[in-house]
This record gives sequence, C-alpha cells and structure tokens, in this order.
Amino acid sequence: MVLRSLRPGAAAALAIGLLLSPAVAGDTAFVTNQSSDDVSVVDLDTMAVTKTIPIGGKPAGIAIPPDGLHAFVTSPESKSLAVIDTVKGEVVKRIPLAGGPLGVAVHPSGAPVYVADWFEHELFVVDPVGGAITQRVQVGQSPSGVAVSADGRTIVTADRDSNQISIIDAGSLTVTATVPVGERPFGVSFSADGKQVYAVNVGSNAVSVVDLATRKLAATVPVGERPYVGAAAAGKVFVTDQYGGTVSVFDAATHAVVKTIQVGEYPEGIEAGSGDAYVYVVNWFDNVMMKIDTATLDVVGEVEVGDGPRAFGAFIRKAR
Repeated sequence: MVLRSLRPGAAAALAIGLLLSPAVAGDTAFVTNQSSDDVSVVDLDTMAVTKTIPIGGKPAGIAIPPDGLHAFVTSPESKSLAVIDTVKGEVVKRIPLAGGPLGVAVHPSGAPVYVADWFEHELFVVDPVGGAITQRVQVGQSPSGVAVSADGRTIVTADRDSNQISIIDAGSLTVTATVPVGERPFGVSFSADGKQVYAVNVGSNAVSVVDLATRKLAATVPVGERPYVGAAAAGKVFVTDQYGGTVSVFDAATHAVVKTIQVGEYPEGIEAGSGDAYVYVVNWFDNVMMKIDTATLDVVGEVEVGDGPRAFGAFIRKAR
C-alpha cells in the first residue's frame, strides 16, 4: 500500500481505520440449528465451533451479504427475522414478520432482505435498519428458497407447490416471469456467471437449469433421492440429496454427473467457501457439517454442530 499519494492527513486516518476495522482471518460458517434453537459459529480453517448464539423460534433460513457484517436468520415458529452482528457474535435485532418465513436472501449491498412466506405465498421485502416489512410481492404457491443475483438486479423464488420459479425485478419488485421446473422445487441458486438458475426439485429427483436470458428450461439433470439445494463451485454444481445421504456433483457446462459423494444422514444446506476450494455441507440428522475438497471431491473434514442443523441459504461469511 502506497500512502504518499494520499492527501495530507489521509494516511494517518487510513491507518487508524485499518486498526479499527474488524479483522476476519478466514471463512466462518453460521449454521442454523432448528432443534437446539441456535446458531453454531464455525471457524472453517480449524473446523471448530467457536461460539453458539441463541436464536429461538426454530431457526432455518440464513443469509449473509458480501460484507459479512450481519447474518439474517428466519425463525418459522416465532414468525421473525433475527439480525446477528457477526463480529460481536450476538443477536442485535429481532424483526417481526408473519405467515411462515422460511427461505431468505439479502441484496448484495446489505439491504433489503428478502424472505419467502411459505403460508401466504409472498416474498417479504424487509428493511433491516427500520425493522419492518416494506413491501410484499405475490409469487407462486409455498415459496421456499430465495436467491439474489450478484449484481442485485434479479431475485428468484422456488415456488414449491406451483412447480415453478418466479423471476422478480429487484428494482420494481415485480414478477417478470414464471418458469415451470420439476416437481416440488425447494432450493434455488444462481450459476457462477449469473446466467442460469438451478432449481432443485425434491419431488422429481432432478435439478432444473433455467436460462435467465430466454426464461426457459435449458436442461434437467438427474441427481440423488430427494435433493434439497445446490451450490456452484469450481466449474461444478454440488447438490445435497436428503434421502440418499449424498452430494451429487455435475459439470456446470456439460451437465454431466461427475460423482456422487457419500456424506452424513439427511444433508441439507450447502455452500462454497472463498476461492471455491471447498464446499461445506450440513447434515440435519447427524448434527455434523462436512468439508469437501472441490478438486478431489473427497470429504476432508467435519465438525459437530448443534441439534438439527439446516443452514438453508448463504451461511458462510467469506474472508475479507
């Protein structure tokens, strides 16, 4: 860093700012544990739990924006959204919602937060600072997963009981298209280049690949039994298969299945860490999170977390 090019006094100010900024050594996972009503904080370098944060209300969904400063957790039973300060490791706000809040995503800027309402078939738009729902968007029946594109322009919901995904313009908050997919889509995520959406269909044991430009189905990829959610990493897509106790891996370009990896019992949440070197999968019935090497496709580590881990959404705070 060259400080001499800064205006007078700026170098000292920058140095002070760097000292005061919270340092994050590596990736950290925030795993929602539905049965124990808490979140396990896991250092992904050491694969050790460093803290447990009480939540309540049977936490399930989670979203962490790119700045990593907060984690947003849905509690379906208490109909609320908990805001966690990830540096302090504590809940700093609880926002009342309604219906059946489940899937959650957050705009890349850190706000607003988007929450799928399973019962009322809506997407809540939540102001995390004001602590209130500011708008509701009608989507398909029983929306579960929610995802936001990296540029923040597009929101997608998996509408489980409508067998479709809804594509929403984030600026106008209007549904611009609905695309039929497989049976009972649950998890939804974007491809690495943002050009495709992966809808994981628990009822048809397949992943629907949707082209965002044409708003049409581009491919259907068979995976394991009762798949839950997928994550793109290192040119591949990793999909948790609940009943199979496996992670199905397919090539993101050719859609050819590469490998089926044996993991724990009832795997659910999955996400890639920084640099795509590893993906992390949470096993609901085993109370264990596993670390998979994306090059060798081997399980290389695991850690016991809380009871009934779900980690449905973006649960990793990336290194900064």
